[in-house]
Amino acid sequence: MAIKLVDSYDAGSVAVIDNLSATSSVWKGGQSITGKTGKLSSCKFYLKKTGLPTGNAVAELYAHSGTFGTDSKPTGAVLATSDNFDVSTLTTSLALVTFNFSGVNRINLVNGTKYCIICSYGGGDGSKYLSIGGKATGGTHGGNYMEYNITTWAAFSAIDTYFFVYVVTTGGMIAVL
Repeated sequence: MAIKLVDSYDAGSVAVIDNLSATSSVWKGGQSITGKTGKLSSCKFYLKKTGLPTGNAVAELYAHSGTFGTDSKPTGAVLATSDNFDVSTLTTSLALVTFNFSGVNRINLVNGTKYCIICSYGGGDGSKYLSIGGKATGGTHGGNYMEYNITTWAAFSAIDTYFFVYVVTTGGMIAVL
């Protein structure tokens, strides 16, 4: 088995592009991506905490709707949910955080199919929250950033999340991540 990079974006200097908490208007944020053949293994986002948030964050994979890179948004039910990540272990500086997918959530991705990979945190409040990092203007990834604010998804074509998505494939060498 080998670990293979599906899609990623990391253009250098990372900045906060959104704050996530249950009491703010935004509690999910992520990026539209292009799939590659393999079983979903893990993803990484740049995250940090403000205050002392508690509880768990997860990564979620959704089907894609809209025009890729312009107004991509998730559609339908969650296709896969990562294992829980304890947000109290975050630092106050943006750092890469790994979300692992296991069991029935290691779904098969289809080469060339568009998806949305999301970081979701349903806890916190105005003084305890997570921040997600990326490029706030002039992002060059083919997809786009989206956020879930209260009842609907909003897309932002000029913003990109910094992220990495991996699959497990059969054959080949194991990649060091």
